[in-house]
Amino acid sequence: MMKKPKAKKLMKAIAITLSAMLVMSALLITAVGFVYPAILRAQHRIDTSNGIDQMENVRIGGVYQALYFRGQDIQNPVILFIHGGPAYPTMPFLHTFQFPWEDYFTIVHWDQRNAGRTFFLNDPQEVFETLSFDRMVQDAYEITHHIREVLDKDQIAIMGYSWGSAIGTALVQTYPQYFNGYIAVGQTINRDLSRPVAFAALLEAARQGGNDRHISQIEALESWAGYPWSGALTGEIRQWQARYGQANTGSDLRAILDIMTSPYYSVRDKTYFMRNFQRWSTPLGGGTFNARDFGDVYSVPVFYIMGVRDFQTPYPVARDFFDEIIAPHKGFFSIPDASHDVFRENHEELTRVLIEEIRPVLTDQ
Repeated sequence: MMKKPKAKKLMKAIAITLSAMLVMSALLITAVGFVYPAILRAQHRIDTSNGIDQMENVRIGGVYQALYFRGQDIQNPVILFIHGGPAYPTMPFLHTFQFPWEDYFTIVHWDQRNAGRTFFLNDPQEVFETLSFDRMVQDAYEITHHIREVLDKDQIAIMGYSWGSAIGTALVQTYPQYFNGYIAVGQTINRDLSRPVAFAALLEAARQGGNDRHISQIEALESWAGYPWSGALTGEIRQWQARYGQANTGSDLRAILDIMTSPYYSVRDKTYFMRNFQRWSTPLGGGTFNARDFGDVYSVPVFYIMGVRDFQTPYPVARDFFDEIIAPHKGFFSIPDASHDVFRENHEELTRVLIEEIRPVLTDQ
């Protein structure tokens, strides 16, 4: 007869515990999603008497596209940041690396067609029909002119990250008169040339790790190093590369937390990453970009910034092509303790390179 009251007490205790956990979870979500971003915004306000803090939607190439200008002094050199992916914007991550730059540069982030904030400004299916590499380069060209007009600049610099480095390479080689520098972070050179190099490095890392199961599973994926290109197989390889510190997937817990705490994306903007967003960029994913198609003679200063463990856009392939480049000024910067995402893996050294090594060259142009 004594068991029933004990059971009731136990159930009540469990219910109270679960209720408390739900309340704590709700408070945590509120803090992460609303309170912390508000604190960041307050701590990193731009003095707009000399600087700029401007989010805008601009009609470019027949569709509305999102731009975000930030910098403490509009007289500073201007950098247009061309994000990677395709369709993986950097705007929601800028709070994790960019604030130290804003005393020295004006940074303009651009969410490309069907990416991030831009995704919600148009009909994604209609935009999907317009996607091509040439269209993206033309968008970047038109955005360049818009930035020059807003900031009253004759020339700006380009920072192309990963996929964005393909657009950036084509842009500065086609329209060099509008640019005072090209900064490549994780420069892509040639996918067909890069795959065998990346696969060999991954297999060597697995062998050094001594895990026979990993070795056999990776060896089974060797067809990835040849033809034809496979998006699904690339995703599997990328997971292995991330495990061995040679790439990043962009979908780990830290990335999710960074998105949730972004002060510059609304709640709706953040839901972009909860969708199957890459399907809205598939015409761009299997491209055949080759940096050599745009020549190795540049009219602008060229800077490559590469993580020494980067085999997502393989370091050795980028280094070999960089050595061929002829430019008014060039610099190759190896970032230690980093693979493809140098922005979060070693943003201190990246910031030093930008401020101490690259900025003086941009200001001399």
